[in-house]
Amino acid sequence: MSAQRSRPNRIILTAASLFVAAGAARAQSPASRLLDSARALVAQATPVGDIEMLHTAQVLLERSAVASPDDAWPLHYEAYAMYREATLRMGRDGQDVRALLERADSILERSAKLKPIPETYALRSTVLGMMIGSNPLRGMMLGPRSGSQMERALELGPDNPRVWLLRGIGAFNTPAMFGGGVEAAGEYLRKAIELFAKDHPVGVAPSWGLNEAYAWLGQAYAKQSKIDLARSNYERALALEPRDDWVRMVLLPALDRKKQ
Repeated sequence: MSAQRSRPNRIILTAASLFVAAGAARAQSPASRLLDSARALVAQATPVGDIEMLHTAQVLLERSAVASPDDAWPLHYEAYAMYREATLRMGRDGQDVRALLERADSILERSAKLKPIPETYALRSTVLGMMIGSNPLRGMMLGPRSGSQMERALELGPDNPRVWLLRGIGAFNTPAMFGGGVEAAGEYLRKAIELFAKDHPVGVAPSWGLNEAYAWLGQAYAKQSKIDLARSNYERALALEPRDDWVRMVLLPALDRKKQ
């Protein structure tokens, strides 16, 4: 059997082992075990860009949401997994990515109605921003919605580092004339890193993001031709997540070319 054909089986086995481990750790409902297993899969898949694993996580989260219809967290993480998939696929098959982002937006809206989680609103702001892309007409329609979602996220979580990380990513991808730009992005990302030092999530609360904050801050410095600062932030990102293919295979080589 080829490696390509055996890969889905590997993912299923990984999901199954995580499911068992989650159940062995403490007594949980089936929905909670599904949620824990799916969260672990997303954490594994994100740095290495494993879209198939993200799909598996989405299936588990959908099942968890059906089993616990009053719980916001399965919906939140299902949309989060879709966001991760969209960032990996962005620019390769835009129409499919747009449909994926629209689904994520709808799921985040449902999640927010069940529980006002700061990251839910920040993710929805980011998803709407990704739907805008470089289309000015979409910007006129979706821009205010994206902005209002981020404002709500900041109201709910003024000291939430993932809110500031996503705000920084949004600013990095928004022209300065529209309130973004590299300087604003750097300010928000440095604030996110500062807040991560005080971040102590418990239970199913999100805990991702510190390595990404360093990676995006490195990009902000690279845009400003601050090569040494960019490199030191990329290295910090890799120290936190050595498997991060984006930093190892994209950002650092681009920085080396910029230096030449």
